[in-house]
Amino acid sequence: MRRLTRRLAVIAVALVALIAGGVAAAVPAGAYGNDGQMDVYQIGISFNCNNPAFCGSDNLGGFWGWAELDHNPATGSTTGDAEFAFCSHGGTFTGAGHDSQDISNWYIAPGSAGPNTFYGSGTDTTRLRGQTQVSTFTDMDLGVPAVPGHYNSADIFGIATPPGVSAQIQVAYKPAH
Repeated sequence: MRRLTRRLAVIAVALVALIAGGVAAAVPAGAYGNDGQMDVYQIGISFNCNNPAFCGSDNLGGFWGWAELDHNPATGSTTGDAEFAFCSHGGTFTGAGHDSQDISNWYIAPGSAGPNTFYGSGTDTTRLRGQTQVSTFTDMDLGVPAVPGHYNSADIFGIATPPGVSAQIQVAYKPAH
């Protein structure tokens, strides 16, 4: 249970950091592997919680999206971008929004997803209810394993989740050619 609480806390902190926002200018990432000349990770993420007994009545909803991370073997640079949709129903926040990240740097180190966890730095742009907030994040544990594969709720939280709770992460890797 302690692992589940810690894992939920990491995901919640990451979402709050991305949604809370500050003020800065966003620059689009020129990502997508540069015609095969870069190593590329593609990550798909889905999280849903519609079980108030498990998530609390203020935390119902979810988020869904993808991230793409590039590594340029010639220069060593690491960049990427991500797009997420999210919604919440109940509690202090109710509604849907969109989140974009321009990742200026990423790396792999031990963290919340095990010995190979993605960390990132960059700019986050959140659009919600007609307003836009922009913030930066630095060396943030992204809670995603940096090992290609499919991860379900039990893999992510360390326990079988109850009905109404589902998490899925898909990590794919394509080396440069």
